[in-house]
Amino acid sequence: MRNGSRRQYLVHAFVECRTRGTGWWLYARPTLPPDEELAALLVGTEVEPAEEPVRALGVPYDVSLAVRDEYTWRVAGPAGGDAPNIVSVNEAERWIARGLSRRWTTPEPFVRVTDPRWSHPSWLDSAELARVLDRYEDSAGQPSPAAYCALLAMMTELERDFIVRLVIWMERPIVAPEAWIEPHAIFLRDHLVDLERARAHVRSRRRRRRRTLGSES
Repeated sequence: MRNGSRRQYLVHAFVECRTRGTGWWLYARPTLPPDEELAALLVGTEVEPAEEPVRALGVPYDVSLAVRDEYTWRVAGPAGGDAPNIVSVNEAERWIARGLSRRWTTPEPFVRVTDPRWSHPSWLDSAELARVLDRYEDSAGQPSPAAYCALLAMMTELERDFIVRLVIWMERPIVAPEAWIEPHAIFLRDHLVDLERARAHVRSRRRRRRRTLGSES
């Protein structure tokens, strides 16, 4: 399964816990090294932009708020908002029309759409993750990456006190340079940093426009 033509998808992983009768909460977001064969096994298929995964479980609608905010954007009015995960109605509709995003059901009193950067969402319990790692070792003829083994060990230990699951999705390659200004992996969002970056971008555009107007006059 390893070859030079396979795209190196990044795996975004979130370990959630709950007790019976309570909601899910985010316990950890492990950093997993890119591995094309493991990525394919995690979603049950070859990971390519045009393909749908066999294991198309999606992201559960009862995920914790932290994971919900990573997986989706909130849709708010004609102009969106200052927070980095709020998008305008028009922009959300453009994402959906281009097939980059879809509406996401939520019990909240507002609409959400999936983040266009993410693809092949799924979730696993520890037994399913263990089977994935066994398949990897049989196919690759080598031990699973240490980060994945540590992830499985953590989930197994947590199951002594909690119900545990791993929510994952892939970061697909950028298909158009204008789609995203920063096409790198974005970890847990720092809203203040992202907001200041957006404001700096606007200020830079205004300075360039003033210089252009000044040269024309």
